[in-house]
Amino acid sequence: MIVTKTPLRLPLAGGLTDIKSYAHQFGGVTLSMAIDKHVYVIIKASMDGFFDLRYSDAHEKVVTHADIKNDLIREALKVTGLVDQPLQLVVMTDLAGESGLGTSGAVCVGLLNAMYRFQGIEKTQQELLEKAAHIEVEVLEGASGYHDPAICALGDIRYIEYDKHGIHPKSVALSEEVRSRFQESLLFFYGGHHAKSKPSLNLLESHLDKGLDHLHEIKAIGIELLPTLIAGDIQRVGEIIGEQQRLKMTLPGKFTDDYVQRTVANVRELGAFAQLPGGKVSAFVMVCCPNGQQDAVRDLMKDGHQEVPFAIEPNGTWAQTV
Repeated sequence: MIVTKTPLRLPLAGGLTDIKSYAHQFGGVTLSMAIDKHVYVIIKASMDGFFDLRYSDAHEKVVTHADIKNDLIREALKVTGLVDQPLQLVVMTDLAGESGLGTSGAVCVGLLNAMYRFQGIEKTQQELLEKAAHIEVEVLEGASGYHDPAICALGDIRYIEYDKHGIHPKSVALSEEVRSRFQESLLFFYGGHHAKSKPSLNLLESHLDKGLDHLHEIKAIGIELLPTLIAGDIQRVGEIIGEQQRLKMTLPGKFTDDYVQRTVANVRELGAFAQLPGGKVSAFVMVCCPNGQQDAVRDLMKDGHQEVPFAIEPNGTWAQTV
């Protein structure tokens, strides 16, 4: 039996410049981090000849891979060459999916990692993220951009560039003091607004010309964030996190509503900066408190939100035979 563990992620800046239509024309950039909330995939051979699959609240039991309804599982089986090997497979998550935390990217990476290990094949994290990105961006036509499978495969804090030639990640070397201050500045809340990313990203892709100027600005702050974070300027880091949210709300797509606007404005009045991660209206809110506003933000968010303790996850996807 193979078990894989793959982290979810929080974006900081540059998000949405990783969608194919933008990245291939102009080059995209993201700076983001993995968090200690994970997706788990368990697989073993099926003894009764069926693909027996359990994920979210669903259960599928089918004879052939072509009958599998779950897109990620079906396509991962094709990529790894396991279409004729009936499997028992379970996907579990620490936090609910369709939440803006890169769940589909983490699931896709975890599935590929598990399926290759089942065959005794070890793939590098770079190989896994490239194959997962191919499934999500090319095969499933924009279920996400290139960012989610990349950061979820790699873990830690990463600066990642995207262009028509591929995905190019770089480690972000922070001092322990800066890493600690940055982590302490962040709060994370669950608000419960779940939605699919693909409809929102499809709108952005189909109206890319209307959002180009602001996407260029998003790319610019993604680039700026790298030296700013390394220098430990947490005030400016918070401002960039807030600017990412402001710019995202101007783009064509389903990125804002009254709840988002109210939440962002109320947090800003306290001198903190909110971002709702993902390519849609997210189920979660990340808040950067550069000057000790944590208690005031907690008091603001206590009605309608649940705080979720979290830490930066230094490790990417891994697999174990049990």
